[in-house]
Amino acid sequence: MMKYTLLSYFFIACTAALLFTGCKGCFGNRFETLPEPVKVITGVDIPVSTINIPIHYEIKNFEDWINKKITGRFLETSFNPSSNKKDEVLLVLNKAEPIKISTSGDNLICDLPLHVTATIIKSRFGKGITKKFEPMQAIVHIQLITPVGLDAGWNIVTKFKIKSVRWLKEPVLQLGPLKQNLKRKVNSWLNENESQLTKTLDSEMNESVSLAPALSKIWYDLQRPLVIHKNEPKAWIKFACNSIEGKIAVLPGTIACYTSVQAHLSMMTDTSEIAAPAPLPLFKTLVKEKVTSDIHLYAFASFKEINEEVNSLLKGKEFTAKGYTVKIKKIKAYASEAGLSVEVTTGGDIKGKMVASGKPEFDVPTQTMHIRNFQYAMSSNSTMLNATEEILHRTITDTIASKLTLKLDTLIHMVPALVEAAIAKGKAGKVIEINFDHLYVQQCEIIMDANQVHFIIHAGAEADVELKELKTGKKLKIKTGSLKKGRHLTGKSE
Repeated sequence: MMKYTLLSYFFIACTAALLFTGCKGCFGNRFETLPEPVKVITGVDIPVSTINIPIHYEIKNFEDWINKKITGRFLETSFNPSSNKKDEVLLVLNKAEPIKISTSGDNLICDLPLHVTATIIKSRFGKGITKKFEPMQAIVHIQLITPVGLDAGWNIVTKFKIKSVRWLKEPVLQLGPLKQNLKRKVNSWLNENESQLTKTLDSEMNESVSLAPALSKIWYDLQRPLVIHKNEPKAWIKFACNSIEGKIAVLPGTIACYTSVQAHLSMMTDTSEIAAPAPLPLFKTLVKEKVTSDIHLYAFASFKEINEEVNSLLKGKEFTAKGYTVKIKKIKAYASEAGLSVEVTTGGDIKGKMVASGKPEFDVPTQTMHIRNFQYAMSSNSTMLNATEEILHRTITDTIASKLTLKLDTLIHMVPALVEAAIAKGKAGKVIEINFDHLYVQQCEIIMDANQVHFIIHAGAEADVELKELKTGKKLKIKTGSLKKGRHLTGKSE
């Protein structure tokens, strides 16, 4: 019985000593491995961004523009309706109905409904007879077809050709006692003078329809400095636009220009002597169009700023568990070999220091920040059980982690929103409307140095620019004048 009692006391004493020394040893070992702050300042290299913005102009708007541009008299000329040179008529083509614009494959189709009037100027039968007859009235639909391109100045280039001529009311002229069907004659005239007709139309399109105003707005807006850090150290980011390419396409119901801007993001701390934005470059053909942009952005947070904010939220806060209370006296975040380290000085029932360290990461599926393996080391003069300390410290680290990730999350999402606002600035304008879908962070590389946490943000987005209105300018009047006698056809009635 005595032997058992002595062994029991010996076992209890050993266990107590082990618990006491083991716990203190645990604190000591943890304290010895507290991570040291890094002392280097890191340079950050930001990859080139590719911003893809399709510009759309609806065919319906194009149709409205051309109908405002071309009104009334469309064309007039004089020619001989017969083989007799004494016969001469004035042929006038007026726009009878709205012009219809449609698409066919890669081409634009332009349907011109024209009212045709032929008035006798001279006649072999004399004025007395010819004046008794009313001017000829007819209706013709001329269909024009053209591919669409861009010139060096981002202006629309067309090459209209007559595709078909369809008479709804045939042109039968009463020439004295004779009736003359001018259908073949007018068709031949249109074929011979196609270039005169289409050249004027092509020229007018090229002068009036341009993508340059919309693209220049985007080009200049991208190069404006954007504030990413209002507090000291103040900082701005700016896209240095390197190049722009485009590819025109005719789609069902719309003309599209797929544009791709290559831009490199740079950071500046002073905008007083910033260079003027580079002007929009000349058009260069894009090989392959894409809709989604590939944007690389930058943001940073200083540890001074992080510590001020976290201390304002947590300093003096008390945590209680199992009857014990811990009070946060001071927090200091810094970069270490262990990652992001946060030193917490505690008071209350547990007086000492703890340093929690972890790897800040951005989780793409949830679009949120978290700190991986946010573990702690500690030094304490308390003799309470280790389990109680762990409960309290786990509560503290969870609270600190949530505040830190909220701060860093906000910073990561702030910069894409700034760029979105810059690109889509003034989208309620009369001429263009820019839609820029919310940027989605695809990856966020986090780099820490002695002073700051750097974020290189890789984001994707889809943008769309719609041209809403074109200036009509002066009305277009196509007039070819009289044909040379040598170019007349003798013509035959049908």
